[in-house]
Amino acid sequence: MRCMSTLCMGLVLLLAAPGCAAGKAYSPVPAQAPAGGPIGKGRSFVSQAAHGQPGPAGGHDGEQAPARAREWSGAAPGPVERKVVYTGSFTVDVYEIKKAQAELLDLVKGLGGYMQETRGHVMVVRVPAEKFESIEAELRKLGRVDDSLTRIQAADITARYVDAELRLKTKRRYLDTLTRMLEQAGSLKDKLEVQKEIARVVEEIEALEGQLRLMQQQVALATVTVAFRLAHSGTRRTFRLPWDWLDALGLEQLIP
Repeated sequence: MRCMSTLCMGLVLLLAAPGCAAGKAYSPVPAQAPAGGPIGKGRSFVSQAAHGQPGPAGGHDGEQAPARAREWSGAAPGPVERKVVYTGSFTVDVYEIKKAQAELLDLVKGLGGYMQETRGHVMVVRVPAEKFESIEAELRKLGRVDDSLTRIQAADITARYVDAELRLKTKRRYLDTLTRMLEQAGSLKDKLEVQKEIARVVEEIEALEGQLRLMQQQVALATVTVAFRLAHSGTRRTFRLPWDWLDALGLEQLIP
């Protein structure tokens, strides 16, 4: 009778578990293959261990959806820091292009940026993202900014950045698994197979790290393209003189 009571109590506790209370379906997790155990027929040492490894395993190298990767990483859901890339394009009319270019270079250095490229009268500079809003006001001190040609863009790359971060974490875990498997591999064939997989995953990890570094740099430093034009070649000011006969003479063309 005591055994029956204990069994009933266990069933009650099992049904009261969070997963059952919420009505979630039971999803069995495959047990990990024992170290040094036999390899199943038709499956390689790497593929069997990867499929038997609990956690974010799936596909050829153990990747899963970002949501699953976040769940397995133990990261609590919360606000995500937005990753925004700022770019701006300006056309400035000046009387001395070389002087204006030198002044722009001094300005950019003062803001903590640097010149990336110069193409004739066009300069491409990088400035800290937090200083991007002030760049237009500073350019107006160098000359007349042609507002009709001004282009400003803010590209949100948060989703792409987070996805790359999660894939990188998953691949690093898979690499740790492969490293342990290499220590457990018995035959030379198994070791060579694991080493080949390790080399492939390391290459993918390095590629993802490079992508993240590039995105971090794009977010930290805004890209500003400035095209200088001689003032008399810019957009001509238009206005109407008070007398029609003076206006017909085209005196506006004589005004710089």
